[in-house]
Amino acid sequence: MKSEIYKPHPALQDLVNCISIYEVDFTKTQGLSNIYRFVPAYQRYIIFYLEDPIKVLKPGNGDFITKSVCVTIGPQDQAVTLDMGRRHLALCIAFQPSGLHRLLKIPMSEIYEQDFDTRLLLGNEIDEISERLKGADNWAHMVSIIEFYLLKKVSLLKPVLPVDKAMAALVSTGGNITMEELASLACLSLRQFERKCTERLGMPPKQYARLIRFCKAYQLKELFPRKTWTEIAYNSGYYDQMHFIRDFKKFAGITPSFIHEDELRNTIRLRKIMV
Repeated sequence: MKSEIYKPHPALQDLVNCISIYEVDFTKTQGLSNIYRFVPAYQRYIIFYLEDPIKVLKPGNGDFITKSVCVTIGPQDQAVTLDMGRRHLALCIAFQPSGLHRLLKIPMSEIYEQDFDTRLLLGNEIDEISERLKGADNWAHMVSIIEFYLLKKVSLLKPVLPVDKAMAALVSTGGNITMEELASLACLSLRQFERKCTERLGMPPKQYARLIRFCKAYQLKELFPRKTWTEIAYNSGYYDQMHFIRDFKKFAGITPSFIHEDELRNTIRLRKIMV
């Protein structure tokens, strides 16, 4: 697998956390599975799939559903299963906590547990961008195409508010900060802060904090599969094992004991690049 993470243009850094590109040819990677359990992320994403289309199996569905070339992923708290095809090349725009809300100008609660063909949200110019990405000379060129498109949108974005700075603090502390401190940073009452977070994140801030802690834990396990779950829980800010297991069951749909080192060795470990 080949991957790269790019820091966005300075004018985009309050909108976009990073742009990552990853490529894998499963026909040439013996023993590496193209089926991947994608657990919920605290990031919001727009992802271009530039080789084989992605197929997604959601809880309660009977079969995989093939997605469009460019997918916008709303707030989620359930794991899904991905069929990544045989040749996989993806460019992923990972937004700051409220970045997708500022771009789309719709409450994130309205797209909770959903994903969309990005053309439905941002128009047919997404087709042009997809074609330009496919014809790009190299990955740096691909990133410049995305940055140029987003820079044209900067003047149209919803403005950054103090609540966005508070949410950035929530992420930077790994979800380990009190709601009262965050509301104070946001210059809002606790109730106003919760309402604004739900609008901009798609979920209440306490749930978002739990999701951040879980994501950090899952990423650590993908990066260091030989670490025990007890070590992972401690390093991720969990006060006891029961809270860790509760969050794991909520967001991954299984308990930690069901994920083994062999499974982690045989996946592409997207968490280390989709930060």
